[in-house]
Amino acid sequence: MNNQTPAPFFIQEGEPLSTLSTDRSLRDSLLDPELYSVIHPYLIDHEDENGNYDYSGVSNIGMVYLYIHRKAGSRKRNTRAEYVRELLHFLRHLVETGINDIRILKRGQLEVYQRWLSNQYPKTKTQAKKITIINAFLSWCYKEGYLKRDLSRGLTMVKLDKKQIPDREIDEATLQRAIDFYKHDPKFLSLLVLLSTTGLRLNEIITPKWKDLYYDSVREKHYLRTQTKRDGVRHAPIKNYVLQVLIEYRRRLGLNVDLNPNDESPFYPNRVGKHYLLTSLSAIVTRKMAAANLRTTNDEKATAHFMRHYFARSAFQNGATTDRIAKTLGHSSSKVTEENYLHRELKKDFDVSDFVELAGFKSDFQ
Repeated sequence: MNNQTPAPFFIQEGEPLSTLSTDRSLRDSLLDPELYSVIHPYLIDHEDENGNYDYSGVSNIGMVYLYIHRKAGSRKRNTRAEYVRELLHFLRHLVETGINDIRILKRGQLEVYQRWLSNQYPKTKTQAKKITIINAFLSWCYKEGYLKRDLSRGLTMVKLDKKQIPDREIDEATLQRAIDFYKHDPKFLSLLVLLSTTGLRLNEIITPKWKDLYYDSVREKHYLRTQTKRDGVRHAPIKNYVLQVLIEYRRRLGLNVDLNPNDESPFYPNRVGKHYLLTSLSAIVTRKMAAANLRTTNDEKATAHFMRHYFARSAFQNGATTDRIAKTLGHSSSKVTEENYLHRELKKDFDVSDFVELAGFKSDFQ
């Protein structure tokens, strides 16, 4: 065992989970990709003639690390952080119930855990996310021979309750009032109109640099080149009136406003001209929307993500097909768009009431 390897990654004397740390240092270690080159040689040294690794000396924490950073994975840091958070939460719960190693865990105990989880988290979307992550981790551990039981059979995949999907509909008049509210604030106004006219995620706006904005002389449009959630690339059209507000904001910061393929400054900078942190800007957007009373048609508070829903519905109402909307938003399929973004609009379109009229109907109330 390499002495440089963090102690929790290998089995120490005593119970491997009983001293599970709750501090940030453990999470940081689990997210550090550099440690893979320290841990992986241990497995190579313990490979049998059939190409199987001997994980017997690896702790549960070590297996979490290897799963998160395995070469077959392609998760971004934010996704890896979510997996670490959920798996550590799962392992800590096991410790609280007297289970100090997932290798002694039984299928029936996982069934009990899922019942506890459903009581703790009534929303099926939350349950589904947690169960999916735990299921995938346990399945991998079984496939690699770390677990002797296929524990994933103790978990039932959660079917999302469509009734729990929040209403994210924002009407045009409400959005226009928010635009008017911030008409003298080019910083937030530029972000608000960017979100509503492109359907971009916040991360797709704060990650690009100014050099990623370019002009297509054939189409006579400006485009922003940005990386999408699934490592794709989108060339998002930036409307001229949107760009003018953003330019005013950049001008007030003293930043370059001319197109420049070498400009490394952020496309949408913070007040000191640096890239925003996603969590920071997300909180700001929610607060700013609340200040402008930008809420849903059901009077629920709105977040930046709700603007993607506004974009999808607006595009659909103006003739865009669900396939094109799905591709623009970077959804894995049009089914995601139809079920999560346009299900109300499609129900209205599919309703046949317009085909039924009482042609001879008369009343005293007309």
